[in-house]
Parts: sequence; C-alpha cells; structure tokens
Amino acid sequence: MFSYGFLKKAMKFLTNLTYPFKIIGKNKVADGSCILVANHYRMWDIVHVAYTTKEKVHFIAKKELYDNKFIAGLCKTIQAIPVARNGQDTKAIVTALKYLKNGEKIAIFPEGTRNQTDADLLPLKGGAAILAIKAKVPIYPVMALHRQRFWRRTKVIVGDPFEFTEYYDKKLTPEDYVVAENIIRDKMLMTRNCYLQTIENKKLNKKNKIKSEKHK
Repeated sequence: MFSYGFLKKAMKFLTNLTYPFKIIGKNKVADGSCILVANHYRMWDIVHVAYTTKEKVHFIAKKELYDNKFIAGLCKTIQAIPVARNGQDTKAIVTALKYLKNGEKIAIFPEGTRNQTDADLLPLKGGAAILAIKAKVPIYPVMALHRQRFWRRTKVIVGDPFEFTEYYDKKLTPEDYVVAENIIRDKMLMTRNCYLQTIENKKLNKKNKIKSEKHK
C-alpha cells in the first residue's frame, strides 16, 4: 500500500485538477500535537486539512468507511481512527488520546456529516472538546469558505489556536463539555466571518482610495 506522504501529494494533485484550493494561514499550525476541527462539504475536505501542516494528520472517520476494502486500505495507510456514528466509542477516544500524547495531530469534522444545507455550519456532534481537554492540546479551526465547485478555487482559512486551559485538571460535567463544544463552534464561525470581513474592509478601503484620488 502507498505511504501517507505519497497519498497526500497524489490527492492534492487530483484535487487541484478538479476542485483547486488555497490555504490561508497554514503557517499558524505549530509542530506537535493539536486538534484540527474543520467544516465538511465534500470528501476533498480531507486534503485541505492534511495540507494545513507538514506533519502527519490522523483523521477520525466513520466506521462505515471500513466496509469498502479499497477505502479501508487507504484509511489504514493514513492511520485514520474509526468511530461509531453515535459517538459512544471508547476505543476511538483512547486511540486519539494516544496519538495526541505522542505529539501527533488529530483532525475532526465535528458536524459529523457533510453539510448539504445553506447553513454556514451544522450543529456539532461533539468529541473535539473532550479530547482537547484531556490531552491538554490546542485546537485550530479550519474553514472552507464555501462548498467546492468544479474548476473554482476554494479558499480554506486556518484560524488562531485556542485552548481550554480553564478546564484542565478539573472534574467536568456533561454541561461543561456542551459549553466547550459551543465555544468550538463559535471559533469556527468566527474564523470564517473574520476573514470575510477583512476582505470586505479591503474592498471598501480600495473603493474609498479611488474616490479620494478622483477628488484631488
């Protein structure tokens, strides 16, 4: 079977032939353990997240993918972590924590499924907060600005890292984890909205500059 590095390069080549993308802010992702949380439109989102860092990323993937022998082989090559859809999967949590404590990276699509609606982000299924708190690692939001379109470049924005330091080494309730997951959702949406606002501000400044020069 192919190596992780080969698959990563091959998938980037194939993706850019049909659904090209550009990552904004990938230099933000530091070496070492962290959790990457991303929105999910299409299968190509995996390639986007993989290219936010030079290091290997372990994706949390639904167990059903392992029913297909070819896809199962690819999942094993990249050491994806199979998880049950209901989220009640202790083995997956233990495996993810092991990678994080070894200084490696985990990627999660917390919506739990592909977003086929007009909403910017579906309700999160959970999981990222508990891993980040137990492993004491930062979280990086990764947001594709829109659903990928054939031969149209997609911008993928990497947000600033954040941590749940206020929750470390404390006995937490289920309600605490719900609050933490809502914070993750807010940070993901903020990453997208702040970038869009920056672009709008640049356009407005350019427009105002042109007007100012015309009146000189």
